[in-house]
Amino acid sequence: MKKLLLTLLAGIMALSMTACGNKGEKLTLYAETWEGDNVRLAVDFYYPEDADITLEGDEEYPNWMDMHYTSKNITISPAIFEDTTFDNNKEYDKENEETYTEFKLNGYDCYAYEGFGGYWIYVHLEEVSETTDRYLVIDTETIDYSIDGTPEGIGQYEEEAIKKIIDSFEYRGVVEYPEETEEK
Repeated sequence: MKKLLLTLLAGIMALSMTACGNKGEKLTLYAETWEGDNVRLAVDFYYPEDADITLEGDEEYPNWMDMHYTSKNITISPAIFEDTTFDNNKEYDKENEETYTEFKLNGYDCYAYEGFGGYWIYVHLEEVSETTDRYLVIDTETIDYSIDGTPEGIGQYEEEAIKKIIDSFEYRGVVEYPEETEEK
């Protein structure tokens, strides 16, 4: 019986590693949470291994990262938060951003608008309390404005390779931190 269970477990692990490997390179963002000292919020993004993407961030702020996609001339900047500002930001943007729109992304409610040379998406992940939310902010913007033909605003999100990266996010909720590093 133990041998059967071990074989089954090994098969499941092999399948999960294969599934993870097919997604491409993984970027994990962590944000502090009010749930404790040894836990963080975690969200994963995936991008093609062969894409000319360089990552830039600050170890002191593991909740955000710039993904410079050189051949697309676009930077994708995701960040994860747990704080009290989501509802106020949403109301302000709804009243002040002409291109404000609401939609679902991976089953989550979100809103977005064009601005600052790119596109801003706010994804509501979950409500922690009446005043506190967990959410993603994903900003896209042009890297080099002297290059012609780079899509701007919502066009950046509609660019297939960029949309695929943004849409790839997986919110994992609260995890132990630091996590053991995974081997591919």
